[in-house]
Amino acid sequence: MRVLVCSIPLLGHLNPLLPLSWALRAEGHEVLVATDESFAPRVLERGLPVASLSPVELREVMARDRAGRPVPHTAEADRMWRSGRGWGRLGARHLAETIALMRRWGPDLVVTDPVEFAGPLAAASLGIPWIEHGWGIRPSPEFALAAEEELEPELGAFGLTGLPRPARVLDTCSPSLQRPGTFGDPMRYISVTGPAELPGWLDEPRRRPLVCLTFGSVLPSLAPDRMRTLITRLMHTLPALDVEVVVAIDPAGAQGLRPAPPGVLSVGWQPLDHVVPRCAVLVHYGASGMTMAAMAAGVPQVVLTVPIADAPDNAQRIEASGLGIALPALDLDAERVVAACRALLTEPSWRVRAAEVAAEQDYRPAPAEVAAGLTAAFG
Repeated sequence: MRVLVCSIPLLGHLNPLLPLSWALRAEGHEVLVATDESFAPRVLERGLPVASLSPVELREVMARDRAGRPVPHTAEADRMWRSGRGWGRLGARHLAETIALMRRWGPDLVVTDPVEFAGPLAAASLGIPWIEHGWGIRPSPEFALAAEEELEPELGAFGLTGLPRPARVLDTCSPSLQRPGTFGDPMRYISVTGPAELPGWLDEPRRRPLVCLTFGSVLPSLAPDRMRTLITRLMHTLPALDVEVVVAIDPAGAQGLRPAPPGVLSVGWQPLDHVVPRCAVLVHYGASGMTMAAMAAGVPQVVLTVPIADAPDNAQRIEASGLGIALPALDLDAERVVAACRALLTEPSWRVRAAEVAAEQDYRPAPAEVAAGLTAAFG
C-alpha cells in the first residue's frame, strides 16, 4: 500500500503524524510525506522520504489575503476565523501540486492533519480515500468553517458545496481532556519531538523536582522584551521552591539568558519528549504538542495562554479537566507563575488527576495496531 502523508510545514503538525507513519513503514508500506520545500529537511531528519512542494512563506500566507492585502487583527473572537482562512489559503497554494503528485505517485490512502486542506481536496477530486489524523485536542469547528469559506473557488471547481469528509478520523487525546462531542477512532498518543542527543543531566538522580519552562519562539516573538524579563525573573525565583529548572527555548532566545543562575540546569534546545516525563510541572504556552506531551506523561501544567490559533482552547480544556492552571501570557508577572507552580507542586491532587488522565491512554490502540487496521481496510 502507498500512503501519502500531507503535512503543514510546522513541527507541531508533522510530529504527531510520525508514530503512525513509522508504523506503516514497519508494516512494509510505502510512506511519502508531501510538504513545503523549505520544511523537507525536518522530514528527512525524522526518517521519512519527502515530496517537496513549492515554498510558501507561512507568515505571509497567514497575514495577507489572496490579493496581498494585510488581514486585519480584529477581536479575539475572530482568532479562529483568521487562522482557519490562513490554513485555507495555504491549502489553495499547494492544491494543484498535490493533485499532480497524487496522479504521479498513485497513493492508496492519504493522511492529513485537521487543518491541512490540500490533501483532502486533492484526494476527493481523484477518488482516493483519506483519513484525518488528530494531533490531540480537536480544533474548534470554526477553523474548518473559515477554511471552507476561503476555499469556495476551489470547492466550486470540483463541484463541491463543502469540504470533503474523511473516511476515518483518528483521535489521540484522552477522553477527559478532549473537546466534548468529538468523535473518532482512538489511537494512543506518542510524544515525538525529533532527533535528540540526550544531555548527561537528564538521567542523573533528581534530588529536587524538575520544572520545565518551554516557550519556543512563539511567546518571545510576540513580546520579546516582556518575555525576556519574565523568563529571567522565573529563572531566578523558581529555584526558591526547592526545584531544579530547565528552560526550553530556541537558541537565539537562549543567548540573552545565559549564564544560568544556580538551580537552572539548562537553557536552550531540549529533547522535550525525554524531558517532560521526568518533570513535576511543565510551564508552556498552550501549544498542542506540549499539552499532549504533559497529558501523556501525567505531568501537571501551567499554561501561559497566548491569543493565537488553538492555544486558548487548549488552556481552557486543561483547566476544565483538572490538569493545570491557565494564566494570561501577555499581562503576567513572575510571581503569579511561581504561585501556580507552588500550588501544583504542593497539592497532591494535581498529580493524582494528571495520572488518571494519562492512564486513559493505556486502553487505546498503539500506532502499530492502527496501522494494521488501516492495512486491512485500505491495503
